[in-house]
Amino acid sequence: MHWKGQFPKHIKPSFDDLLAFFHPDIRALFLRFNRETHERFAVKNKYQRFLSTGWAYGYGRSYNCELFVVTVQRDCFCTLGTHVCDETSLQQALNKAQQIYDDGFEQRYSAMSAAHREKQSARTKLRTAREKLELNQLQVDPEKFNRFNWCKKVPRNHLLRLYQSDANNLLDEELLEDVGLAFYARCMQAKEAYAAMNSGNIICHHCRAVLHAGAVSPGGSVFYGPNTPTQCACGYAYTYREYRRSCNAANMPAGQATPIFEQFMQQWPACKHAKAKMMLIDWLIHQFHVSLMSGNEGRSVCRNLIEGTTAQIQMLIEQLAYGDSP
Repeated sequence: MHWKGQFPKHIKPSFDDLLAFFHPDIRALFLRFNRETHERFAVKNKYQRFLSTGWAYGYGRSYNCELFVVTVQRDCFCTLGTHVCDETSLQQALNKAQQIYDDGFEQRYSAMSAAHREKQSARTKLRTAREKLELNQLQVDPEKFNRFNWCKKVPRNHLLRLYQSDANNLLDEELLEDVGLAFYARCMQAKEAYAAMNSGNIICHHCRAVLHAGAVSPGGSVFYGPNTPTQCACGYAYTYREYRRSCNAANMPAGQATPIFEQFMQQWPACKHAKAKMMLIDWLIHQFHVSLMSGNEGRSVCRNLIEGTTAQIQMLIEQLAYGDSP
């Protein structure tokens, strides 16, 4: 079956689906093309859309700044007027991409990025001013308003010390417990928080009371007032908007990696011995390593649980995986 027939408009193929569709020789060429265009031009094939030929892949840094588009056939892939099916046509496609890149692509991207930052800055200023005015109009104690206490991430040096102690056959069981419980507590808090928010509730960070953040309209339907304070009996108050915003800003575990966090939460309480706990933590770190090596766009799941930037955590995890030697 041809590409469009196998993946019509209502069936969006994954990257693995794309690779599986190609003949092995074309797949190898495509992976080389994918890698070289990323290394040369810092573009990725993440901008999919459905064309007359079927699903196509825009290579760029945003929807508004693409370098070229790739369409798919079983015996080749096509871009910039070239049907790539062998080494010669691959080099032709790469040379054409280089010509377009050299013809001011970086300048166009820089100008677009600067304009976007300027608009974003203006929107942020307006939003900040509006929210400040809203806050001044609320009758709440500012010392007890939108005060959040998310479970802390694990410091990178704690993980390094833990793995070093294990490598030396002197496992630091106290540190092991601290690291494992920190992972568990953060995953559990995120699970409870998102479950509550998805039901229109929020959990007080000071007494753990469940607060209803919605309101009932005259017709009986429930709606949420993102700017309306929800008062807790303990004296603290929250708005639904800031609660969710704070949860996201704190990188609380969620998203596509939720099954990983769920599996850790299910297995941690069942680990009764230090060896089992260390094996489970090592499994979790391995999942982080897989996430980092996948090359997928978006924040790496390791940042949900470990302190530091993605680059800093990647350096640590590669050290844990491969040792100090390069």
